[in-house]
Amino acid sequence: MGEDTMEFEAARKEFSAEREAFNAEKKGLLWRVADGEEKLAKEKQYNSDRQKEWEQACERTNRELKAACDEIVRLKGEKAKESDEHERAVAIYQKRETEYEHRLANLEKVVVEKTAESKASEILAE
Repeated sequence: MGEDTMEFEAARKEFSAEREAFNAEKKGLLWRVADGEEKLAKEKQYNSDRQKEWEQACERTNRELKAACDEIVRLKGEKAKESDEHERAVAIYQKRETEYEHRLANLEKVVVEKTAESKASEILAE
């Protein structure tokens, strides 16, 4: 029986050593898993933060582009209005210019007629 007890004690020591090795390995694996989970959580948070920053940047850019687009539309409207006003002003100017030229031609005609009448009166008076 002494031999059985010695074998049992040896087996128990061996089992105890294997258990310690197993527990140490298990503890190391648990630490690695915990470390991996911590890294994963940090990466998820980082990605979440980056996503929020990206969405904010996109939103800001979209607002700026919308404002620029609205400004372009407003300026095009103003340009069209100014162009219409300019065309009306040019048309009015051309109409007045034509009227003035016509009046001037009539006045020149009257002057020529009056000059002719005056010369005729002078000739008759002589």
